[in-house]
Amino acid sequence: MKSWRLWHFTAASATLLFALWAAISAFGLVNSLFLPGPGLFVSSFADLLLNGYKGYSLPEHVGISLLRVALGFGTGAVAGTLLGLGMGMAPVFDAFAAPFIEFLRPLPQLAYLVLLIVWFGIGETSKVVLLFLTALPVAAIAARDGVRNVPRERIQVARALGANPVQILLHVVFPSALPEIFIGARLAVGIVYATLIAAEIIAGSNGIGWLIFDAGRFLRSDYVFVGVLLIGLMGLGLDLALRTLERWIVHWAGR
Repeated sequence: MKSWRLWHFTAASATLLFALWAAISAFGLVNSLFLPGPGLFVSSFADLLLNGYKGYSLPEHVGISLLRVALGFGTGAVAGTLLGLGMGMAPVFDAFAAPFIEFLRPLPQLAYLVLLIVWFGIGETSKVVLLFLTALPVAAIAARDGVRNVPRERIQVARALGANPVQILLHVVFPSALPEIFIGARLAVGIVYATLIAAEIIAGSNGIGWLIFDAGRFLRSDYVFVGVLLIGLMGLGLDLALRTLERWIVHWAGR
């Protein structure tokens, strides 16, 4: 079935969900404190757009969260990819770095957030470092596995044609590992995004995660729902951006 036809099912699912939400609100089946109706949701969204929240406009809250993601994920993904390429190419380096990467990978990120706050304070540095450490092991493992899965025949052919190690890395190994590197990047950005929201709730004074938490303290569930919707849309946008970049750069993958 062609992909464009599947949009009919997606639209039907979204329409059904909205109709159910509107019906629950119209018949008063759930108190608006727990489930704001579509009308209250729209008015609250307009209020946040016009008046902002606690000294910041709604676009500023969104921009602050996205900037934190860009800094933490960007630096962590680049550093992790370079580290993973080195681990995949040099077994000795892999043996040296693997214990640190394997230790960080399953460790809950919020477990060391408090320690980062002690070291760097409650400002932006601790959050960005947290996101950096979140993206680093995921990107490193993806890049390392991508290098290991490069067919040996490609490397042997490149050597037979006189390519030196740097040329093999740049023109054979790295392009062959790119599909798995992008898979790791998509996994990493999802984990980084979830970690960001939790970090803003625990140690923030702005951003979408903090807005949700602070609005919940005052039982403003309408604002909470607006924040949740924005978080979902931002996450979809980040994943779409990575998939678009992957199709553009690795357009030959799978062929």
